[in-house]
Amino acid sequence: MAPILLAVVVGVVFGFIRRGRLASIARTRVRHPEFLAVAVGCSLFVDMVDTDLAGAIALVGLVGGLFFAVVNIHLVGMLVITVGIVLNLLPVVLNGAMPVRGDALVEAEMVTADELPRVTLTGARELETDSTLLPVLGDTFPVRWTSQVVSIGDLIMVVGLADLVANLMLQRRRRRLPVSALPALEAMGWHEERIDVTGDPVEAIDLRDTIDVDALESPTVDLRDQPSVSSTSANPAQD
Repeated sequence: MAPILLAVVVGVVFGFIRRGRLASIARTRVRHPEFLAVAVGCSLFVDMVDTDLAGAIALVGLVGGLFFAVVNIHLVGMLVITVGIVLNLLPVVLNGAMPVRGDALVEAEMVTADELPRVTLTGARELETDSTLLPVLGDTFPVRWTSQVVSIGDLIMVVGLADLVANLMLQRRRRRLPVSALPALEAMGWHEERIDVTGDPVEAIDLRDTIDVDALESPTVDLRDQPSVSSTSANPAQD
């Protein structure tokens, strides 16, 4: 949890340095948040409950996180997070649990060298052995100040999360379009061409990508849909 909080703080700091706003994060629309809920729920369950199914539950959580990252790959920073999830997923699939380097536990001051032979890990983790597949992708990096051992995938995800938070803070509201501008834009085919110094068009811009046509400043009214007024309507009495 500490690396995640650190990544968020670093992302927020860099977001402010780049003149971003926290309110922009709240406006972000993510796709299929249920995948994220599965990933977080499985991770918390594995950490809190000691069960023989910890490896399978952790695998489900990683797959859920991977699906969430893939469907939201358009967000800057999510690609990096995806790479980190894949690197964590591989050793769990191959070994049934995340392998942990014993020396890293000692370096992180979680156990002493004398205690290491008697250590039993809980959750979806197991001590690395000679038969462990892809041990380099396991939890091999000691973090002494948090008493943790993390993997290369964890570190990559932390970097991606900081990048994601910083870039989400830079989002800006789409410009609103006055009703009076609709006919002119429709006549232009919703496209505008950029002209270079020689007078030749260099780029065609879809104006619908730069303005919010669904959030108009005032409603439109089609007078043809209004009931007609009879010419024989009574007039106010005159003196």
